[in-house]
Amino acid sequence: MFRMRLSRILVALTIVFLAGCGTTRIPAPSEAVNDLSGKTKIHIAHYDPEKFTIWIGGQTGRGIALGILLGGIGGAIEGGLQLDEARETGAKFISASQLMDPVTQIENRFLRAWQRELQLTALPAAQLMSSDSARRLQEQFNEGYVIDFKTQKWSIEPVLYGGLSSDHSTYRPSYTGRARLVRLHDQKIVWEGTCTYAKDQTLTPTLNRDEITGDDKGTALKAALQTLGDACADDLWRQFFGRESGPDFQPTTVTEATR
Repeated sequence: MFRMRLSRILVALTIVFLAGCGTTRIPAPSEAVNDLSGKTKIHIAHYDPEKFTIWIGGQTGRGIALGILLGGIGGAIEGGLQLDEARETGAKFISASQLMDPVTQIENRFLRAWQRELQLTALPAAQLMSSDSARRLQEQFNEGYVIDFKTQKWSIEPVLYGGLSSDHSTYRPSYTGRARLVRLHDQKIVWEGTCTYAKDQTLTPTLNRDEITGDDKGTALKAALQTLGDACADDLWRQFFGRESGPDFQPTTVTEATR
């Protein structure tokens, strides 16, 4: 049991570390862009997201006791227990509010601008895939390119002030998304972009305790993630084409976000 907890903690720390790293903004290769503008087959894929987490915050009596008894190991155990609780709270919120993974909104907004820029007449419907390995994509689609999208992290966390937890009445969403362009004949990822919005960034809207417990049926959180979804899609588009600005689209409406 302890080994399982420890492995979960290490995975969680790795995700947090990677999400905090800066991303080198390298545009897609001109050769690939030219292929896309020609008659090359284009496929679209997305995946199930990582588990949604809600971190309520605050030091627990259990955590204090584990720290006293076991020191650093106790802290690691407490971290694993809190991660399980954050996932359980997130799952309950999704069930009660019908909160949706923002990846579909991001995909739709990105592709609308992408199609216009590349002057593509039509794009196929996206397919939900169980694996994002290039080999699996090649087996599924055979030839051409795949543009794919995935939510790598989505969570709600308490705002920190001066490195310390607040009174746990103010929260912000965090989101990390990824898009890739995969060339199928050699199973090569020719471009990859990520967007990361952390809880300490001003773009991320604040939420109160009632809004993260679902008392408003998820309305505030859905609006917050919708804001981050638009920002992510536009950022990925700029990364793909190596632009400093654009695309010039209006904010996504509630109807568009739930399609």
